[in-house]
Amino acid sequence: MQPIDRRELAERRMLALLEDSGLPLPDEVQHGTDCVRFLWLDRRVAVVVELDEEFEAADANGANTREGITA
Repeated sequence: MQPIDRRELAERRMLALLEDSGLPLPDEVQHGTDCVRFLWLDRRVAVVVELDEEFEAADANGANTREGITA
């Protein structure tokens, strides 16, 4: 089994955050080269999560973990 790439991990974390907060899930999720875009089409809202070195460093140090999400 291949490890989850950082875009997939960022997507899972964002969706978990939205779900835990009781917020609506996005209509579309797009993976860019170094980002993940979450789109709510009817509300005309977009959230862009940029993935840089700090994202990987936080993951290596055990930050931003949630039960049920594994890399």
